[in-house]
Amino acid sequence: MNDLIWRVVGASVQGTSHRERNTPCQDAHQYQVLPSGTLIIAVADGAGSAPRSDEGAALAVREAIAALATALGEQLPDDEAGWQAVMAGAFDDARGAIGQLAAQGASPLREFATTLTCVAVTPNQFIVGQIGDGVAVMQDDDGSLVSTVRPQRGEYANEAYFLTMPQAGEYVEIQVHDLPAQALAVSTDGLLRLALKLPQYEPHRPFFTPLFAFIRGLHEEDLGVQQLADFLGSERVCARTDDDKTLVLAARPPPSPSEPDILTSSAPSEHSEESQLAS
Repeated sequence: MNDLIWRVVGASVQGTSHRERNTPCQDAHQYQVLPSGTLIIAVADGAGSAPRSDEGAALAVREAIAALATALGEQLPDDEAGWQAVMAGAFDDARGAIGQLAAQGASPLREFATTLTCVAVTPNQFIVGQIGDGVAVMQDDDGSLVSTVRPQRGEYANEAYFLTMPQAGEYVEIQVHDLPAQALAVSTDGLLRLALKLPQYEPHRPFFTPLFAFIRGLHEEDLGVQQLADFLGSERVCARTDDDKTLVLAARPPPSPSEPDILTSSAPSEHSEESQLAS
């Protein structure tokens, strides 16, 4: 782990409903810390009704991260218009790659349907691009939780916007926040009801506080990934959501060494005011 810049872990876990139907996990994630210290993250949630959406999600995050890494590798945008162009380009590249995959197999594009959420974090800015119903929450210098792009929902219940839709670019929402992020969490909608207070879509502090403490105290990435996966697959979490679940956590390391927090298999109740996630 790059302890001088960011501590980052992520996991994608198959939901219980997918296990019962013998369908694969259709979530995917990827992250990278660039040489400049900029952190980039992508998470995707393949549509449950699309037979090859797991492939679509995996390809979307891979191409989005590649596009962001290339665009941000030499120089960061100096204004909001520049960030808008970089993020829009990442979504275009991801959609184009899925289109090529579909064409190679003469398959309809809709068979690869997936959402996509992309995040870039610099020392003083937090940029989010999204199509679909992902979740991105950051913690600023004073400990406040900031919910960014609101999860997009379609006209009907359980309907989301997908990267494979015609004119998908019109649905991509991009926000540039001039705030220094000290910690952040990016998730697919499998954790939406645990992470956000509905219908306001406000961050649920008892959910995020122990997660951010966990990532700040972590020193071994492999151990952290396993602990995070165990948490996402725990009985307490799965009792609240049977969907696939992806969560990427990142934090700037604390100023002084600390012992790692250990995630347990518990989760906060919907109205709990006390953390039950870490010991």
